[in-house]
Amino acid sequence: MYQGLEAGQVRDLPGVTLPAGEDEMSVLLGFGRNAFELAGTALERPRGLADEYLFRSADPAGGGPLLRGSGLSYAPDVRANMATESFCAQVIAQAKLDVERAIVETWKALADDPQPALELSTFYLGNQRNDHRSWIDFHDGLSNLRSEDRESVIAIGPGTDEPWAVGGTYLAFMRLAVDLPGWRGLARGEQELAVGRDKLTGCPVTGLDGLLPRTDRGCPVAGTQIFQSANDGPFAEPPEVDDPVVRAVHVQRANHHIRPAGDFGSRRIFRQGYEFLEWAPDAPGFRAGLNFVSFQDTPARLLKMLTAGGWLGGANFGGDEDAQPALASLLSVFGAGVYFVAPVVPGEPFPGAAALGVAVAPPADAVTGGAPAPSE
Repeated sequence: MYQGLEAGQVRDLPGVTLPAGEDEMSVLLGFGRNAFELAGTALERPRGLADEYLFRSADPAGGGPLLRGSGLSYAPDVRANMATESFCAQVIAQAKLDVERAIVETWKALADDPQPALELSTFYLGNQRNDHRSWIDFHDGLSNLRSEDRESVIAIGPGTDEPWAVGGTYLAFMRLAVDLPGWRGLARGEQELAVGRDKLTGCPVTGLDGLLPRTDRGCPVAGTQIFQSANDGPFAEPPEVDDPVVRAVHVQRANHHIRPAGDFGSRRIFRQGYEFLEWAPDAPGFRAGLNFVSFQDTPARLLKMLTAGGWLGGANFGGDEDAQPALASLLSVFGAGVYFVAPVVPGEPFPGAAALGVAVAPPADAVTGGAPAPSE
């Protein structure tokens, strides 16, 4: 069904092709821990879905920590983590309609089964802003992986997991709401010392001028804009600093630049961010936040980053959370999950089909041995 949608085909409209082009979509299927407990599952769950790599459940009374040692907690009104289920499907498209259509078509496919093994649990919508900033007004995702480092961080390598998982990856998801009234109560300099970047230019904070953050001279390079050279340019990775105040900012806690990026100690991940906005009964009358999605060869990279001292361990966001109480509760969790994304294997009708016991047709030019091709 998902492959049909990618090709512009809807099952209830035989012979009709949906408009293509700029609205092209893609679907990524993730296998949760419970998927490997379903009747007929052919393979054991991969190592990255072991219990120690999963997020904690919300307290039935509401709230509770996301992880031991982390400063992130579920929102007080969250009593069940709906993002931890058997499967997830990440749908990316230029048009919001295409994402919504995938949700409805998922429901149709399950509803048409007289004895469905699954049901639609929930969905989370989000988007990427055209100014490349987040709801806290800072440019988002600057310290993402450089192109040449991505495969070594994302793809599961030989000897690190189950043999059939090599070439796959792990998707981690967190839906994080932001306390915007609390954030806007901070002065600009206080916000910059929480994030670790200049609010307007995106240049990394390298020190203090009295109580105000300081950035290096010559940043940004004359004539450049922050969104023109993200990731591989001068805005991407903040330099190492000795000042303990600056080392406590968000970007320094989340990214220590330990090389090589593929080394587990680097804690590097490949992340995506999708802002969301939804109605809420309490002031300010809406809930704004970020759908955080990361890909890594083991969930331990992200979990260590969120719990280790000197990284984000014990911190909700970063900055001086003792002096600025708003920072200590800036983010709250509304859903979080870890999923295995299977490698592309020739002959499989879809990635991960073999794990569910679906027959795999050998390709005509199949050869013996060799690892599966990495997932795109």
